[in-house]
Amino acid sequence: MKEDMSEEAVKKRIKRAIEAATKCLKYPPGRCEVIQLSNYVFHIEAIRKKEICKIRIVLDEITKRDEDLVRNFELPENCTREIWCRKINGSFEVKEIRK
Repeated sequence: MKEDMSEEAVKKRIKRAIEAATKCLKYPPGRCEVIQLSNYVFHIEAIRKKEICKIRIVLDEITKRDEDLVRNFELPENCTREIWCRKINGSFEVKEIRK
């Protein structure tokens, strides 16, 4: 991430990334229920009939720290873990993290 970005600019960008990811998960309508979390590890919880996916949103690149935070967070066995990385062009890179 660019070092000259202010903390406020980063917060706004992460908020927009969370909103964009939420829209992706909700479309088409009924695809899954999405809950935004206020957790230091995960930002979104996507719920489907037989699965719960916890998602961390990051900007520009997925770091080892991001992967370790997600991997080491205790979750029930029916939960999957993903990191969604919002690129500068607005697209997402999605990486599933296995325990």
